[in-house]
Amino acid sequence: MRAHILDTMITPPEFAPARRRSRGCVRAAFLLLLALVWPLVSWAQLQIPGTAPPEPEQAEQPSWQPPDVTALSPDWWSQFETVSPEIAKTRLDRFVAAIEARIPGLDPDNLVTARNNLENLRTLVELLSVTAPAVADEFKPVPTQSSYTLDEILVLQEQLRELERERSQLALQITQTERQVSILRERRENIRQQYRATQAEAPARLLLGINQVAARVEFELNRKQVRQLTEREKQVGERIGLVREQLAFARQNLGTGEQALDDVLAVEVAARNEAAGKNQEVAALQRQLLDALSEEDVNPSLVLLRRQQLTRASAEASLAELQVALAARKAAWHRFKAGELDSEFDIDGSLAEAEALTEATLEQVEVWSESTQTTLVSSPSRSNLNAVKNFEITRSVARDTLDLIEEIRDASNDLLLIQDILSADLIASQSGLSKAWSSTRLAIRSAWSSASGLIDYEIFSLGETPVTPGGIIKMLLILLFAYAISWGIRHLLDRATGRQQFAQSPIFYTLGRLLHYIIILIGIFAALSSIGMNFTNFALIAGALSVGIGFGLQAIVNNFVSGLILLFEGSLRIGDYIELDSGLAGMVKEINTRATVVNSNDGVDVVVPNSELVTTKLTNWTLRESVGRLRISFGVAYGTDKEKVKEAALAAAEEMEFIVLNMRGREPQVRLVNFGDSALEFQLLAWCSRQGVRRPHRVRSSFLWALETKLREAGIEIPFPQRDLHIKEPRPRVEVGKAEVVTGDAGESDKKSDSS
Repeated sequence: MRAHILDTMITPPEFAPARRRSRGCVRAAFLLLLALVWPLVSWAQLQIPGTAPPEPEQAEQPSWQPPDVTALSPDWWSQFETVSPEIAKTRLDRFVAAIEARIPGLDPDNLVTARNNLENLRTLVELLSVTAPAVADEFKPVPTQSSYTLDEILVLQEQLRELERERSQLALQITQTERQVSILRERRENIRQQYRATQAEAPARLLLGINQVAARVEFELNRKQVRQLTEREKQVGERIGLVREQLAFARQNLGTGEQALDDVLAVEVAARNEAAGKNQEVAALQRQLLDALSEEDVNPSLVLLRRQQLTRASAEASLAELQVALAARKAAWHRFKAGELDSEFDIDGSLAEAEALTEATLEQVEVWSESTQTTLVSSPSRSNLNAVKNFEITRSVARDTLDLIEEIRDASNDLLLIQDILSADLIASQSGLSKAWSSTRLAIRSAWSSASGLIDYEIFSLGETPVTPGGIIKMLLILLFAYAISWGIRHLLDRATGRQQFAQSPIFYTLGRLLHYIIILIGIFAALSSIGMNFTNFALIAGALSVGIGFGLQAIVNNFVSGLILLFEGSLRIGDYIELDSGLAGMVKEINTRATVVNSNDGVDVVVPNSELVTTKLTNWTLRESVGRLRISFGVAYGTDKEKVKEAALAAAEEMEFIVLNMRGREPQVRLVNFGDSALEFQLLAWCSRQGVRRPHRVRSSFLWALETKLREAGIEIPFPQRDLHIKEPRPRVEVGKAEVVTGDAGESDKKSDSS
């Protein structure tokens, strides 16, 4: 009985007759061969004296003894996997018998457990000994006939669908069985560790030994099932390839067969009549549902039944609509073959209509499938007998609905297949540019349909919303669109600031930056919402962000807020010339979210964090005033005419590019500021325009260059430090007698020595 059950599980029912026929053929061939060979063998044994009949090749050796279940070695299973299946079965039976002989010595509690485990082991051994290889049905090679009709094409399409379903089921079974193998491997390891940790004389050692043997047998049984399922999947895959070959051949050799055009048109009319009848049934069930909902005492079970009946009727109506569209395209193809199709037949319109119908129907089918499955898993109220009966009827209707849903999916595929055949044949009948244009449009539409399938592939899900490549592309497009809007607004503001009346106003830059931040933020929220992210729990998200800000994002947020302060306060603007305490001086080029870019006098862009500009001291040379005063010191030799020096300095200032000359109260001035060690020290006070303030080194260098020229032309000497060095000669020495007198200046001493 177990062998029959496993045979039924591994071999599908549709292949059972072929399996029985093959077994019968093998049995008959074996008996015939035995009848022919046995007399020859007997005669040969009679002719050769002393010849003994051969022993069976796979007989079990009597010297083999079953392993001790309480002293299993790590490689105990090799005694069963290195021999033939028949010997392995014999050894396993002897092993089970040896284990059974040791059970009676256990105490009553362990005895019951051991017998149950032993019965489970015996069942697993029987299942392992059953050999049921997957055998594929015989399939005719392609091509099998010279021409095919549209109906025969659809039959091949149905065969292909059935094989695809079977392969999908086999793949699912293989995955589940492989997962079970992994679980059993871990279970074996746990039992092995417990087995080793238990003493050999303990009763638990025997129980763990039985469990270890059972786990290994079950593990091998699942591995065997994986091999059989994999082989079956391979055979089904080969059959799918053959059916596809035959389907491709059939599409190249289509014919009308013996079916007349009038019969095809009659089928179309019948399909339309049936669709009209199904629509009337839907309308009738809608009225019944409305009546059930309109009663004062609403019966929930009756309402549920009416809803499910309406779902089934709607599915039948949708299937009828698909059948109408399929019959219409069959009729159009037969008209084309008969030469009666209108020359103005719209290929693109027919294809678009078929795709729209199947897409809308399949979307509705998903809704029906979810509601029907919900109905099937729900439980009825047992308090009312009528409610129980209504629920049983509802479940029956729900099962019929699921069958209809599968038929709708198949009909949708058939419709697209026939539409593809019709479009291809109509395009093939064209010529010239018309054929090329139609082929191109068909290829583009086909490529788009294939891409649409990839776009809707679910990568992962956020809650109940699937995230697909299409959703990600949509999110990126939203962000790109938001950035484009922000760029356009900032571009318009930049053009406005380029005009004379707005040139000095920083409000446009501030407005542009704020609008940029707002638009990008809105774009991010819209993009995340497009892929299904829910912002109802925004308070939780804000709390998580606050924790992140307190730890790792503090500096980033500080710089961002400082940037907003700089924009709103107006103490720093694009184009201002600033000087930091660190010595960095340059023009403000950008005020960004995190940092400000300062272009130094050397043309180097220096990135300064916004927080540093807010918290530290800086000098803004162009904050309020349009001009700035420049102080340039220089010196001339003593004795030089001061008026000439003043005239030369002012003449040099007048030749400067950025010096303000005609502003009242801010004319250039020359002042004598100090009597230096070697020069009269003067200072030029001149007011520079905003452009000059931004170029202080250039202005100073230009003035000194021009000043030196003017002073040299006026004959004025620019002194350099000088010192006079005076060396005094010593007084002569005078000797008087034996006394030495050294004369010198006041303060010097006379040295005398007496003679002896």
